[in-house]
Amino acid sequence: MSDLVGDARAWSPDAQEAVRLLAVSALVEGRDRAEAAALFKVSARAVDNWWVKWQAGGRDALLSRARGRRVGEHHVLSEAEQAAVRHACSITSRPTWDFRVNCGRGGRQVS
Repeated sequence: MSDLVGDARAWSPDAQEAVRLLAVSALVEGRDRAEAAALFKVSARAVDNWWVKWQAGGRDALLSRARGRRVGEHHVLSEAEQAAVRHACSITSRPTWDFRVNCGRGGRQVS
């Protein structure tokens, strides 16, 4: 049966949701978990997980949800810190930098 199991993570969120709902529907209609897993080409463990979620939260527990971080959560610097960096970059000119840049092997140095 392992040759029947696909990787549902590669499917679109809508396709994943549809398979979750259909697999649980198959269980409700009396099919066993192995039969439902083979029918939808997913693992029996996935079917078990969906069944538990469905029993705990109904249809809503099987619906797709937004994934990943919300907009703005990935920023390392706060808004105030970002503004300070933008300001420093806008007023700083190359001659005031306090370091030297080596432009590669045998290249010139810029200060």
